[in-house]
Amino acid sequence: MIFDAADLPSSLQVRADLCVVGAGAGGATAAMIAAEAGLSVVVLEAGAFLTPADMSQREDEMFPRLFWEGGNRTTKDRSVKVHQGRGVGGSTLHNLNVCKPIPQAIRDAWRRDRGLEHLPNETWDALYAEVEALLSVSAVPRAQWNRHNLLFERGCEALSWRGGGLSHNRTGCLGSGFCELGCAYDAKNNAAKVMVPRAVQAGAQFFSHCQAVEITHAQSRVTGVRATSLDPSSLQPRGTVVVEAKRVCLSASATATAAILLRSRIPAPEGAVGDGLRIHPAVVVAGEFEEPVNAWRGIPQAYECTEWLSEAEDGHRLWLLPAFAHPVATATFVPGRGEAHRALMERYAHLGVFTAMLHDHTAGRVRPKGDLGLSIDYWPDADDRKELALGLEVCARLLFAAGARKVLVPAFPSQTIHPGDDLSRLREFEITKGGIDLTAVHPMATVPMGDDPRRAAVGSDGAHHHMDGLFIADGSLFPTSIGTPPQLSIYAMGLHVGRRIARA
Repeated sequence: MIFDAADLPSSLQVRADLCVVGAGAGGATAAMIAAEAGLSVVVLEAGAFLTPADMSQREDEMFPRLFWEGGNRTTKDRSVKVHQGRGVGGSTLHNLNVCKPIPQAIRDAWRRDRGLEHLPNETWDALYAEVEALLSVSAVPRAQWNRHNLLFERGCEALSWRGGGLSHNRTGCLGSGFCELGCAYDAKNNAAKVMVPRAVQAGAQFFSHCQAVEITHAQSRVTGVRATSLDPSSLQPRGTVVVEAKRVCLSASATATAAILLRSRIPAPEGAVGDGLRIHPAVVVAGEFEEPVNAWRGIPQAYECTEWLSEAEDGHRLWLLPAFAHPVATATFVPGRGEAHRALMERYAHLGVFTAMLHDHTAGRVRPKGDLGLSIDYWPDADDRKELALGLEVCARLLFAAGARKVLVPAFPSQTIHPGDDLSRLREFEITKGGIDLTAVHPMATVPMGDDPRRAAVGSDGAHHHMDGLFIADGSLFPTSIGTPPQLSIYAMGLHVGRRIARA
């Protein structure tokens, strides 16, 4: 069953074999595995339970319903926007469906540094194969690439840059282009569509509008979770929910999982929780084309460029993609004011936007803020800022190679670049707080797994080293940035950790 905690008594007590916090890729998958293994499972989700019929395709309605803080979450100094999803299905409700595994070179480095005896390459490969089958992952047919992606491909080919088509977890896609606002056509093979129904069929109970506050524990063993129900409109606390459980799985995202652990005073080695945050910060560059691009139509991301993404430790760390937004979001980053801004927005149909996402080395920090909040402290270090400046240059080169007649860098003040201008100066652009918008959608690495309990809070099986009955199954576990979209790997960790929980 799926319950809205806001509709239940203001003081609620529940018992289960397992309490899962978070109903995204990791949590829903772990809950499915545990429930099908015969455990009684309760899943707490801070967001709403939304069906395709609820996906109105309106930015003003869907951003507040699908994203933490209405899509306005930032680092504590407001220098970086951090978009994170909420709802039964988590970020899989709004993501763009790109599926890529963690590169083997990164997994090899993790094993050398962290042990990870429970995750040899053959286990990773088997988990990926299983997830891809569950989600019906396949290459996006070229016939479904929109003009925006075809222009991106044209630019890569003109520059002889390495690139190729992407694989997605979608079937029956109509190409509406509203993926980030939730799919009204139920074409996403995501946690809400695939894992949640199976978990419910096996007896799991989901409570939406129910935000975990802390893990309760005694004598180094978990006893459950204390949570609060939320008013659906104001998202303010409404009542208390207590779950008694001998097993708890945190899958609340790399930000909330770390905040809950710290708020709960779960023992761990110094610096092992909340101090290793990576976020894949990204810059965007827009190009204006002579003919309409209509980039909002069709599948948003079907082609990638990996020319500037190296597996070498000292290589470049930029993953290039088409990126676009609907009108309101576009208006927030298009430079200019008044008539100048209006003139650019009138050319909305002619805009193409490319992004450079950074496989970051900077380690940020997450801390709890009160009972329900958290703070994120992150600003890229000098090496990462240098890479992001390079990202501006290579995106501009790619746009001109694709046929753009001018390029716009949405900095403050904004920069307009014309064909023939010296693009190398962008490489020297100073990335400063308030000087340019940085956006991130992939927080990870706040509770990095490792098999040495002196260094890590959690092992490579997802079990906490220092608290019996506690598990983690989300992107918190990654020891570093991964340089690719994390959803496939978080689903894989849900399978992996879910099976460990079932054996506990």
